[in-house]
Amino acid sequence: MKNPNSTNLSFEEKKLETTTFSKELDYPIQDVIYLAKNQTYIILFDRDSNIRKWGQFPNIICLNSKGEKIWTVELPTTDTGDSYFRMRFKNGKLIADSWKSYSCDIDVNTGKIIERIFTK
Repeated sequence: MKNPNSTNLSFEEKKLETTTFSKELDYPIQDVIYLAKNQTYIILFDRDSNIRKWGQFPNIICLNSKGEKIWTVELPTTDTGDSYFRMRFKNGKLIADSWKSYSCDIDVNTGKIIERIFTK
C-alpha cells in the first residue's frame, strides 16, 4: 500500500519498503508516518495482530533511516489489553488514540507521552 503521507515508502502486511531500506517487521503494519525533519518512520502495528489475555501491546515504534529501532511507544495505562488503534501527525505533534480511551501526544524523539486526555 502506498502511504499518502510520503512518496518514499510503501508497506504491505509486515514489510516496509523505503528509499533507504527494506525490512520485514514483527507484526502487520496498519499505518506509517514519515517525518522528513527527523528522517524517521513512525509505524503503527495492527492492534489485533497481538491479542493477549494479559499484558499490553505497545504497538507503535520508530525506525531511523537505516531501519533501526529508535524507540517503542509508551502506553497511557498499565491495563491489560491496552494498545493504540489510530495515530496522526497534526500541527507538529504525533497524536495516538488508545483502546482504553486516551488521546495521547507522543514525543517523536523518545516515544514517551507528553500529554494524555481521557476521551470517554
